[in-house]
Amino acid sequence: MDFNKYIDCLTKEGMEPFLAESDKRYLYWSEIKHRPNLPFETPIKAWEIIKTHRQIGAKRPYFSTHKFSFNLNSFIQEDLHNFDLTLIGGLYKNSITLQEQQEYFKNSLIEEAIASSQIEGAATTTDLAREMIKSGRNPRTESEQMIINNFRAIREIENRLEEDLSIELILDIHQIMTVKTDASKFSGTFRDHPIYVKDHIDGEIAYTAPDFSEVNVLIDELINFVNSEQEFYHPIIKASILHFMIGYIHPFGDGNGRTARALFYWYLIKKGYTLLKHISISKAILNSKTSYVKAFLKTEYDGNDLTYFIMYSMKSLRVAFQSLITNRDKKRAESQKASEITYELTQKGFNKRQADLLGYLFVKPHAEMTVPIYSKKHDIVRQTATRDLKDLEKKGIITKSKNGKTMIYELLSIEKIGDYISK
Repeated sequence: MDFNKYIDCLTKEGMEPFLAESDKRYLYWSEIKHRPNLPFETPIKAWEIIKTHRQIGAKRPYFSTHKFSFNLNSFIQEDLHNFDLTLIGGLYKNSITLQEQQEYFKNSLIEEAIASSQIEGAATTTDLAREMIKSGRNPRTESEQMIINNFRAIREIENRLEEDLSIELILDIHQIMTVKTDASKFSGTFRDHPIYVKDHIDGEIAYTAPDFSEVNVLIDELINFVNSEQEFYHPIIKASILHFMIGYIHPFGDGNGRTARALFYWYLIKKGYTLLKHISISKAILNSKTSYVKAFLKTEYDGNDLTYFIMYSMKSLRVAFQSLITNRDKKRAESQKASEITYELTQKGFNKRQADLLGYLFVKPHAEMTVPIYSKKHDIVRQTATRDLKDLEKKGIITKSKNGKTMIYELLSIEKIGDYISK
């Protein structure tokens, strides 16, 4: 649209709230063409105004001959500000303890490994995958191998935060991600063949990646963009572009998505967003997978406007951090309740070890206990541990069963604990 015509349109009735809503929600063409009560004669006119409005203030990074743009409108800048101050600063004001950090870090690594693999089609339940990682058993299927690979790649990232982005780092992360899977045949080098990404619903080609002859040049320019400090980009913006561009370039025959998410995670932690160690970004993406795919496609279909993907990335981060805060508050409430139960039971004659166990089982009624674990936790010999547990069994609070050669102790019911407290 002619710039003068755009200026003239700004005085039209209803234009200001219309453009404000378009900025805030970053409306796509499909959301405009059937929209009633537009302040224009046709949806096409409305879309022309929106596109001109966006182009005026857009940033325009180039990668070789591939042109991109993105907008930092006031709503996006406010979100970035709130993300930094509220979700990170606010969390530190009511900070998580060192013990909580260690627990969240362990759990988030597992969740990230599982969710990132499930996004790519890993067919295993979260419970089975969690058991495999915690027990250290070898993976039995391709899906389980994908999860173990993700877990190891994320651990590797922790050791490489001082590095700049490089071809070596990209290749190394991809190699770890794909070892002992079908995708391993593509590790160690960039692709030398065309890539066509199909729609997972109808099987139609949704995206054609750049020709393989361009891959090395595009990767080099992406590396320069990420490492350069000449022009400031908010870390979330730059990490989102890195994530998108790995998917756009599709440098490997397979394993691009897992590698892209790992590098997104790497860059933000490198830039000081250390609390990302305690959340799972991929879990938030997995729970909104359709929106994740749409964010890619909207960017590609709308003239490589990266704003769609940047806004999706920001939303995923907010969801992931809110999950951390919710989980923290839940854990603290459980800890407080367990402490109250422990105190009440010591007043009723239970020893401190037994009271601690019952306080824990009160908030985790499906948890299990064994003599070796109980003995190690309280630094006592097994005979004392066995005596404590048998006493609780005799009182009718816990029950015993056998799993192979191991004796498993479980809570009979929460009500049994309540009965002793009320005596």
